[in-house]
Amino acid sequence: MRYYGGKGKLLDLIASGVSETGLSEDSIFLDAFSGTSVVGEYFKRKNYTVYANDTLNHCYALGKALIELNKEPTFSKLSEDLIDTLNSLKGFPGFLTKNYSPYKTNLRKYFSVENAMKIDEINYSIHDYKNNGKISVIEFYYLKASLLKAINLVSNVSGTYGAYLKKWDNRALKPIKLQKIDIYDNKKKNKVFNKDANKLAKEVEVDIAYLDPPYNSRQYHSNYFIPELISRGWFDQEYEPKGVTGVVDFSHLKSDYSSKQFAITQLKDLIENISAKYILLSYNNEGIVSNYDIAKILKDKGELKIIDKEHKRYRSVNQDGSNIKTKEFLYVVKVK
Repeated sequence: MRYYGGKGKLLDLIASGVSETGLSEDSIFLDAFSGTSVVGEYFKRKNYTVYANDTLNHCYALGKALIELNKEPTFSKLSEDLIDTLNSLKGFPGFLTKNYSPYKTNLRKYFSVENAMKIDEINYSIHDYKNNGKISVIEFYYLKASLLKAINLVSNVSGTYGAYLKKWDNRALKPIKLQKIDIYDNKKKNKVFNKDANKLAKEVEVDIAYLDPPYNSRQYHSNYFIPELISRGWFDQEYEPKGVTGVVDFSHLKSDYSSKQFAITQLKDLIENISAKYILLSYNNEGIVSNYDIAKILKDKGELKIIDKEHKRYRSVNQDGSNIKTKEFLYVVKVK
């Protein structure tokens, strides 16, 4: 999935850091800021026991499907193929259609009217199945993850949802279609959390703690408010879209790691309280906290080694092709 700060292109760097620990299959790997679970799934496929965590609900849904599940759900209480059933729905004009597609007088172009109507009915149906006891909680999140992956392919945005494109991207005009998710069975009891990472650090004990906190002032709760809306649903709570973009109030999910005032304090607290044999921290040379301060904090925790890699900065689909590069640092700490 397209995701700002995603580590899909830096898995080799992280893997090299993990190899420095000498720990392998029998170890517990914590991905404390899991995002789309690309890192957690990578190490799940390497047969580590994976713990994944994120404060955002849509990231939690992806983690429940990709990390916690070890096999595709059977939907045993239903006789039909539920993915096919959901794909066959025609759709209706619900909350998403009326607010995030050019339906009637609305001008927002996040989704075509046809796709928005299908998303409305699919999302309603997923909640209805769960509320009526026809699917389990983990089956609910599997379906949510499938829907989130599908909207990623038809959303009319450059990469984040902070704004929609003025003209239709060709991908956004294709019909939305849910797909079955490829689930890897690592035969381990993987766990997924939906908590503040600093609080979780005081509750779990792991072998490798991988930390990928936000680096800059971009807030994920606002830049990905539509996936968050779709994951949470709008059936039990009213949301009020505001402004040109229709952003809703998820301010309670604001991260102090994106604040110059609080980021270093948060990082110190996290490092002090996390219980792990090794800590791996991803950060780049354009982040809020200086590399000097990060190294100072980590050296107090244990023996520090730094690995780096130069790579192209994240680029949205409507940006020019300039090859602006940034340097990614992976801090590897052997805890005292």
